[in-house]
Amino acid sequence: MLKPRFILLLLTIASISATLAAQDSGQYAIQNAQYGTALHHIDVTPRLKELARADRTFRMGNSTFGVDPDPGQIKALRIFARGPNGAERMFEYREGSVVDGNLFTGWGRADWGRNDWRGGWEGSGPEAQPAMTAAIEHLREAKRNLETATADKGGHRIKALERVNQAIAEVEAGMRYDDRH
Repeated sequence: MLKPRFILLLLTIASISATLAAQDSGQYAIQNAQYGTALHHIDVTPRLKELARADRTFRMGNSTFGVDPDPGQIKALRIFARGPNGAERMFEYREGSVVDGNLFTGWGRADWGRNDWRGGWEGSGPEAQPAMTAAIEHLREAKRNLETATADKGGHRIKALERVNQAIAEVEAGMRYDDRH
């Protein structure tokens, strides 16, 4: 007959195992993390590991990383990861958004991040395009401003929003073209 203490120990071990398995349930392996803007950003992979060990989720901002790499500008956290098929994917979190580690393998153990990663703000793939990236960021900011503006503008706000969406699509197409050629 098993003693109650032993049964409790077995249940505790099973619970810890289930928790660790859940923490490793994501499908993306983090390679690197960058925080800032296209023009001014820093590698925050070590700090992200500290945050991951402490909690599954956190709200992201300057105080999270203890630095403001581009004062007065809206910043983002970019997490570069590899999916199950090996393809790189970038996850972007704007200031104030919540980062959820459930997407990433080994999150709670902070068992990720490559010391040999040579990418930057654009990732490790094709050549960086900081001017085009900055253009997209400005266009997206314009889009957000147009979306929150009052609706009564004689139809001009809607037309401007359509043109900003077209401009975003053209800049993205130009970046894809440049990546291939």
